[in-house]
Amino acid sequence: MPIAYSEAFTRNVIAGLLITLLGAALAIAVTVWWTRAEDQAHGGPPPSAVRKLTVAAFGLFVLGIFWQLIGYLRLERAGW
Repeated sequence: MPIAYSEAFTRNVIAGLLITLLGAALAIAVTVWWTRAEDQAHGGPPPSAVRKLTVAAFGLFVLGIFWQLIGYLRLERAGW
C-alpha cells in the first residue's frame, strides 16, 4: 500500500504536523504580544502568562515532532 493511502500516515504524521504548526503559531503569537507589551514593562521580566504560553508553545512543538516520528516508525518505512 502506498504511503499516501495509509491510515497510520494520516492519523499520526498529519496530526503531528498540525500540532507542530499549532505550537509554532502560538510561539509567534506570544512573541508579537510580548513585543508590543514590552514597552509597558519598561525592561522588566515578562509576565507569568508570557512565560507559561512560551512553555506551552515549545511543548506543543516538540510533542508534534515526536508524534510525527512515532507515526513514521509505525509505518515501518523508517527504523532505528
